[in-house]
Amino acid sequence: MLVGCTSQSDLKLSVQPTESIATHPSNSGSISSAPVETIADQAQPSQSTEVIPTETTIEQPSAASRGNLLSPAQVAKLTALPIPIVAPTYLPEGFRVVRADGEIGEYAGGDDDSGYMIEYQGDDNTCFAIYSSNEGPRDIEPVGRVESAIGAVNIYEENYEGRSSLQSFIPIEGNPLMISPLSHLNPATGEYEACQALDLSEYERILQSIDLVE
Repeated sequence: MLVGCTSQSDLKLSVQPTESIATHPSNSGSISSAPVETIADQAQPSQSTEVIPTETTIEQPSAASRGNLLSPAQVAKLTALPIPIVAPTYLPEGFRVVRADGEIGEYAGGDDDSGYMIEYQGDDNTCFAIYSSNEGPRDIEPVGRVESAIGAVNIYEENYEGRSSLQSFIPIEGNPLMISPLSHLNPATGEYEACQALDLSEYERILQSIDLVE
């Protein structure tokens, strides 16, 4: 469901879809952006979508931050969606926003199908993203758990074809997923390129800082 797409099945967000720790989709707001080993199921087709233009400016890397680094324009576009938006209030030194997209949509049955994605990357090529999802974790044991302003959040580790990713479902409407690392399309080369995973301690610190964007 994101920028430039007209139906849920079209949503790729220029991110390589892969295997998931997730279960079957529900009718909640979703996003089919599946970075490293994540959501693979197709959601229901959207009846209508209203595209929120993409903020294309890439912010400059900063020192360790106590803010989400979203620009005022990005905040305005994301908070126009009919679902709550979450983002970290702590980011490691050198991180910047490289993507902040959102779309208002509706399933054929009338249920809300709005979604968003916020992607961050560090100057050391580590990365993570938060995006709305219509799935949830499979029956696997968490490798960690943190308390955030949104509530308690479990951390899961998925291994697939020798690759590992950390994933967490945030307990709020829209079921946003935080995941590290990602594979995304480089428009210059047309090839998918993988960034590097956060280490567990840094992932936990970022996840613990998750809060509503207002």
